[in-house]
Amino acid sequence: MSSQSDAKAFDRLLQALEPEASSVDDGFLRCRTKLVKFFFWRRCDDPDNLADETTTRLLNKVRAGQEISGENPYGYVFGIARNVFREYLKAKQKSGIQTDIDELREEPVLPGVENCSSLCLAQLSAEKREFLEDYYLDDIDREQFARDKGLTINALRLKVFRCRELLKHCMENCLRRFHSARN
Repeated sequence: MSSQSDAKAFDRLLQALEPEASSVDDGFLRCRTKLVKFFFWRRCDDPDNLADETTTRLLNKVRAGQEISGENPYGYVFGIARNVFREYLKAKQKSGIQTDIDELREEPVLPGVENCSSLCLAQLSAEKREFLEDYYLDDIDREQFARDKGLTINALRLKVFRCRELLKHCMENCLRRFHSARN
């Protein structure tokens, strides 16, 4: 495959993964951020490098002609990430550092975070809060959910993104106020 067709294939992949992204770079950053969070939540020592390794493997698959399509293209990406994570655990075990994934302790919630999340959720309109609860807490088919709401799948994703952005900004402001009040 030529480098130009590699780039086009990767652009198509990023468009499938992040249809709301404003550019290929933005789509790549969103994808990489999700991968970093994936490894961070699993308490990996270096989530950035593991995310990069996952991205490299994904690029190699695309270069080899692998087409990633379907309803949930991130399923394929996170499948690669799970393999990288397993290899990470094996390497850690070989080095003598024992890690039992079931025994990892819960990360303590910072004081104020619970208050901020409760406050921000309470500030959402009842409609948006119910929408997010239905979207995230119910085991639903996303396409059917979109049809039930009278939306296309992309419009549904955009609506979820906007609600999450509201929560994110509220949390950032709340935590900033909380930390400045403590100092």
